[in-house]
Amino acid sequence: MCKIRNFLKKELVVCRAGIKTKEELFEYIAGNAEKYAGIPKDSVLKSLTEREAYGSTGIGRGVAVPHCRIKGSKNVVIQLISLADPMPYGSSDGEDVRLVFTLIVPEGNNLLYLKLISQISVLCSNENIRAGLIGAQNPEKMIDLISNL
Repeated sequence: MCKIRNFLKKELVVCRAGIKTKEELFEYIAGNAEKYAGIPKDSVLKSLTEREAYGSTGIGRGVAVPHCRIKGSKNVVIQLISLADPMPYGSSDGEDVRLVFTLIVPEGNNLLYLKLISQISVLCSNENIRAGLIGAQNPEKMIDLISNL
């Protein structure tokens, strides 16, 4: 079964990041994808930016789910980042973002892409889990919250 936890690496889970803008966030995400998954930073940055141009990936309730498909990639990459301070993001509900799930999937892997996006949305719609992830003081706690689902 495809579960978020199966694709989440500890080094890609960050608590209370001091990121202030969407551009800074995308740079950070792209740098991590290159460093920990070998996906070229420029490809990730371009794909995230292009996807965001279609409409904000801020799903509301303080959560954003930037996502993209990368041609030539072999890896699924999920990053989970809580922010130290709420960040303007352009979410549909107008609420600033405190929690960011990023999903990067190889191009052509549409079913997995849709399943993971759906799981992330369901997970983030749970107020207790969302609050736990935002309030977690270390990556292990964030991973535990997701693993116990």
